[in-house]
Parts: sequence; C-alpha cells; structure tokens
Amino acid sequence: MRENLAESRSIARLLHPRTVAVVGASREPGSIGHEIFRRLLASEFTGSVYPVNAAATHVASVYAYRDLRDVPVEIDLVVVAVPAPRVAEVMRACAEKGVRGVIVVAAGFADGGDEGRARLADVIRIARDGGMRLIGPNAMGVINTVPTVRLHATFAVGDPPPGRVGLFTQSGALAGTFLTDASRRALGISTFVSIGDRSDVSCNDLLRYWRSDPRTGVVMLHLQSLGNPRRFARIARELSRHKPVVALKSGREAAHSDIGALFSSAGVIRVDTLSQLFDTTQLLACQPLPAGRRVGIVGTSSALAALAADACRTYGLDVPALSASTCAGLATLVGHRYATNPVDLGPLADPDRFDAALRAVAASGDVDAIITLVTPHAQVDRLASSVRAVAVESGLPLLASFLGQDGIPAQLAVRDGSGTPGPGSVPSYASPESAALALSRAADHAAWRARDQGSVPVLAGIDLDRARAEAERYPKDGAWLPDAAVATLLAGVGLRAWPSRRVGDQAEALAAAEAFGRPVALKIADERFRSRLDVGAVQLGVDDAAGLTQAWQAIRAAVGPGDMLVQPMAPAGVSTVVRLRQDPIVGPLLSLRLGGVVADLLVDPLSRTLPLTDRDAAELIQEIRGSVLLLGGSGAPAADTDALADLLHRVARLGEELPAIAEILLDPVLVGRRGVVLLHAGIRLLPPETEPRTLPRTLPRALAAGG
Repeated sequence: MRENLAESRSIARLLHPRTVAVVGASREPGSIGHEIFRRLLASEFTGSVYPVNAAATHVASVYAYRDLRDVPVEIDLVVVAVPAPRVAEVMRACAEKGVRGVIVVAAGFADGGDEGRARLADVIRIARDGGMRLIGPNAMGVINTVPTVRLHATFAVGDPPPGRVGLFTQSGALAGTFLTDASRRALGISTFVSIGDRSDVSCNDLLRYWRSDPRTGVVMLHLQSLGNPRRFARIARELSRHKPVVALKSGREAAHSDIGALFSSAGVIRVDTLSQLFDTTQLLACQPLPAGRRVGIVGTSSALAALAADACRTYGLDVPALSASTCAGLATLVGHRYATNPVDLGPLADPDRFDAALRAVAASGDVDAIITLVTPHAQVDRLASSVRAVAVESGLPLLASFLGQDGIPAQLAVRDGSGTPGPGSVPSYASPESAALALSRAADHAAWRARDQGSVPVLAGIDLDRARAEAERYPKDGAWLPDAAVATLLAGVGLRAWPSRRVGDQAEALAAAEAFGRPVALKIADERFRSRLDVGAVQLGVDDAAGLTQAWQAIRAAVGPGDMLVQPMAPAGVSTVVRLRQDPIVGPLLSLRLGGVVADLLVDPLSRTLPLTDRDAAELIQEIRGSVLLLGGSGAPAADTDALADLLHRVARLGEELPAIAEILLDPVLVGRRGVVLLHAGIRLLPPETEPRTLPRTLPRALAAGG
C-alpha cells in the first residue's frame, strides 16, 4: 500500500510540475526541441520554463542556460530533446540536479539494436540510482489541462480542450492522431501521456494516478503491450468500478491472444478501432451509464430509424414496444401509425412536436437510453435545443446521429466552467450503427459494475511444497512431464488422475487388467490419439484375454505401433477439456470446453484470467457452447457442476502457485452426476527465458520511501 501511494505521488509530480526545463531547446523552427519549448510557452504553463542550449543565449526570447546544472532553481521536470547518444549525459546532470521526473523523446534505444539497448540500460540505471521517474525514451510527452497547471510538453500537433478524459498511448506516432481527433471531436482531456518504450513509467502507474484524480472521469488507453498483465488486471479492475476504462489493444499478436478474457475480468471496455475508441469514450465522458439495455429511438428519418433499430438488436440492445399510455400520447403528435418505437416524426418535423415526442419517450419508463436521429432541417437549432434539454433533464443517456457529425457538435454541447463541452453534452455519431455500438458497450459496462464480482474460494487439501520441489527436478524445456511428476503436481492441489498403467505388450496389458479389475479401457499412449474413439484408438469394456487381444489388434490397425494405456472403466459423464496455458500477452488463462471429436472441431473454448473467482468458474460452466449437457434440461439430468467448479479452482491455484508451468491439459474430464473423473493429465514447464513476470516493478528507493 505504501509503495502504491508513492507511485501515485511520483506520477502526480510528473504531471503537476512547478518548474520545467527543456534540454535541447532549439532556436530552429521545426526541430523537436523548438516545438516542445514553443508549446510549453503557448499553453501558458502556470510554472516556470527554462531552456537549456549550450550554443544559444536565448530561445524564443527566454534566457537559455548552457548546462542544466546552471539553472538557479530546483527543476521538477526535464524534457530531454537531444539525440540518443547524448541522453545518458543529460540524465547524469538531472541526477546531480536532484530532478524527480524526466521525459526522453529521442528514439534509438529499444529500437536501436545492441547499441541502443545498451544505451537504454544505462539510462534506466541512472534514473533508478537518481530516484527519478522516466517517461520514454521514444515518448511524445505529456499534457495536463488542469487550470492550475496548463502543461503541454509534447511536440504533437493538436491542442485538445480541457475535460474529463485521461488519455494514454504507448505509440508516439499515434499520439498526434489522438490529440488531433480529440480536438476535432471537442472531446476534453484532463491529462495525456505518451510513454514510448515504457522503460519506467507504465500504464499501471497512470491507472493508479487516474483512480485518485478528481478531474478524470474516464480513461482511454491505446496499448501495444501489457508488461505485467496480472498487475494491470488488478489495478484496472479497481479503477473500472469507479471510472470507465476504454482500451484498444494493437499488435499482430493480439489476434492470437485472449486479450478479451483479461479485459472482461477487469471491467475494461475493449474496442477494435480508433474510431470506436473515441465513439465509446465520448459517450462515457458526457452521459450517464444506462440502467439497462432498453433503447428508445426518436428521429426525423424512418430509414435511419430502421437502421438504428437493426443495429441495436445486432449489438444486444432491446428496442421495446412502448406502453399503451405512451403510444396514445405519441399518437396525438405523429398519428397512430408512427406512435411506436422507433418514433418517426419525418424530415419536416415540427420542433414543438419533436420536443414533445422526445420528452414522452424519456418519461415513459419504457426505455433506459435514447438514440435520436436528426437530419438536415430548417430549424435544426431548435431540434438540437430539445435534444440537449431532454438529456440534461431526464437523467437518461442520450446519443444522437446529428447531421452525420461525429464528436460533440456545438449545438449539443453543455459548457462547463472552462467553456468546453462537459457532462450533459450529447455525443453525435456519423451513423446510427456507431451510436448503437457505443451504447451497447456502455450497457455492458454498467452490467459489469452492477453484478457481484465474486471471490476466490478457500480450498482444502492444498500442499504445494512437494509440487514445487518436484517441478524443480525437471528441465524447463517445454516437454510434457512424466506421468509420475504430473501426479505429484496435481496432488499438491488435491487432484488425482484416474488410475492408468503404461504397457508395451499384451502380457503387460493383461496383467494390468487383472490388477485393476475388469472391465478396462485400452487406448494408445500417443497424445495425439489418446482420446480418439472415432478413429479406433480407444477400446472400451475389455473384459477378458480374448477381448484384450482383439482390442490390441484393432488399435494397432487404426493408428499403428506404440505403447498402450490400460485404465479401469470410468463412470459415465459429460466429456470436457480443461486447459491452463501461459498466454504471451495476458498471462495464465484457464479455459473450458466440451470434449469429443465434434467439440474439437467446432467449439472454441471459453477462457478466464487468474485469479479465478467463484463467479468466473460459474460463468465458464454456464456459458460454454453445449452447456445444456452439463446443466441439464429437456429431461436430461444435470451433471455435478459444483465438482467441476472445484476442479477448475484447483487447476487455477496450481497455475498461480507455479508460474513456471507453461500448460496444464486435462483431457478428458468426465463430469458425472456425482463428482468428476480426470482421465488424463499433462503438464509442461516453460523455458526460463519465457517464464512470466510475477513480481511488481519496484520504485527507486528514494521514491518508495516517499522522499
């Protein structure tokens, strides 16, 4: 807790400096040092700004110092705008000066080959030894629009208005696009941070800061990597309960990762494009969350209204019929034919009737949100006035497709104290589909907040000391562990696989059958075919020597030579597959799906991140495709889902406690009416260089101590 507070304070110092120096401030227009210094001056920064330039006495008519150490006051923040080879030298000067925050804009570090990586290591070491927080290298910079600060320390084009959105991006190249689009849409920004190579200050640090920042109401993220995914999920989950977090994850690997499971567990609203990122954020920044999924549609175009209704249904929203009393009131305005949801007043709508219809739908109690559609109109300002007034007075979230604009049109803006669009402003979308998609995401987030988040259960019979010792005995090479080692690891969390004996010939198989007690199952030991009843690799109900010979020969004919496995016959149950794996982006993931060859081909597993709550386990069981086989119905008995949930929690616990595990595969797990049977289990260990990061990054000692 103490270090968390220190982290938040260290970020606050970066974003609320009293003095800023720009090392490399240049007199040459167009240079990075010149543009950063010019923007600092133009933003009317409330503190003091000091240019540092060894070859000039003045920059932009401000006296320049030859060396940072010559500046006669304490410096809170230094922007380093010199080429990569000179950055370490400047960092040492910062350390001597007692600077607490540094922004490095130069590239040529993580992207600069061996030489660049060596430079980066040097810069990080200097920052840590000097007790400095570091943004960058390869960063665009920071903006803080708070009236008492007014800091614009970037070289990006675009000057967004002040507002409620905390904006984070790793990409310096995209930072300018974000700021330009925010300005165009009139989307107000509280703070903006572009961190570049993420050598010190991370997204997690900013999330903690925004949690306590009263001026930030919504957080917008563009992520290229997550660093420590479990820490991200923990911090984002806490923030999301109070302030919406909207995230766009880019990168080719994201398509192959279950990033959605991580975001879902943390309450992060995932979007797929830049436009969706802004569409969703502007709604959350201006309008309240919907109480449900019922949408009323009021507009001046029947075609747009039909598109809006279709889009709402596509994205999981409801377009309910209105109550009889509401329809009766609307009939006096639009006639009985159009007194329904959607409400169409036509392109020549009378402004007074438009206002009355909008108010009637808002007051009906039949809807949780309203989408209004406004086409070109001779009295469009009066229509806009009605939309704005109903949004403020009704308390319902209200969205518009207003003349095809996206952003917050001036006619729909409710100005805050700074004169920029604030809460109550009505966001507009270029199409009804965009509005419906943004609203559906807001409704999903509202439902996430309202639901019980669950808890991680306390499990009996956990003893992992022996399991850890067993894992240390084997090379971490990604190979499947021997069955005996797997049994020891599973025993650490109270799991036991169904008895099995590996045999090399029929005599050994017969002896195993006698030991287990017949009937038995005979199957090929090859992992590829071990559960493949469909190809003849598994023979069930073997009851005598003749039957064993016949089964042996059938398997040989089906899949060729190889060792066999003999197992006692297991009780009947629903076949499922439980898998825990290390995802390269989001960390350990637990998945569940139905088993069998058809499921192998057609069913995508459902996944959850760790730690696994009781709600997570219940959702995995209830939401997988074919869950009716587990839950019962149509005369079929329900399986023991409590036992399956217990198994899921134990597998999750093993994955948490032994982070070197690359994969746990339980295939199949038979879920019977009473209990579960684990027919086969496999475990692989990660090579050391790919083991997940499980410990949090620590602050420099001076900062951790609160100095």
